[in-house]
Amino acid sequence: MDCDRARQSLSAMIDQEDPGVSAEVVRRHVAGCAACQRWEADALALTRATRLRVAEEVPDLTDAIIAAVGAEAVARDQAVPRDVAPPEVPGVIRLTLGLIAIAEMLIALPALAGNDLGAPIHVAHEQAAWTVAMATALAIAAWRPSRAKALLPQLGAFVACLSALTVSDVLTGRVAPSAEIPHLMAGLGLALLWLESHPPVGLGSTCRPAPAPPGERVAA
Repeated sequence: MDCDRARQSLSAMIDQEDPGVSAEVVRRHVAGCAACQRWEADALALTRATRLRVAEEVPDLTDAIIAAVGAEAVARDQAVPRDVAPPEVPGVIRLTLGLIAIAEMLIALPALAGNDLGAPIHVAHEQAAWTVAMATALAIAAWRPSRAKALLPQLGAFVACLSALTVSDVLTGRVAPSAEIPHLMAGLGLALLWLESHPPVGLGSTCRPAPAPPGERVAA
């Protein structure tokens, strides 16, 4: 066995790979070859130094990451004004909305009691059921103004459809204009829901200071 072949086998053995020849044959060659002995010693030292090399120090980025997160939070807070909270809904709006809810409930009572008011009894019952539902929704909005916005699409669609049909029925003479006066309350209820969702500053509304974030003391 020549030195080149022996050193290839030694390299494989150091890497725990198949040397391709008998390890005994390689060892006999190394035992009688000073150059291969030195080569093996150098290869073992290099392999050990490489495998046991201390890992390079990883930079500590903790402070930089915390600072970046804090700066982002501050920028986000500054983008949203917190000095003034949304204005409170004027009490007159809530009171009027509650009165309309009571009036709508009273309008539904005759049909619920069996007075069909000239309409088929089943149709009258359906109309009364819708009126009770609308009155309940308006009452909840008067009690909890924060829920008014959710009712706008439903009541808005109802008022728009009802208005179009009412105008058509009055113009064609199917119904007297005076008979449609109670429907005005639905439109007024819609207007009040809008005002609750977009309370105007003034007209009895007040602006409340926004609550200070935890840990932050508000100056007197």
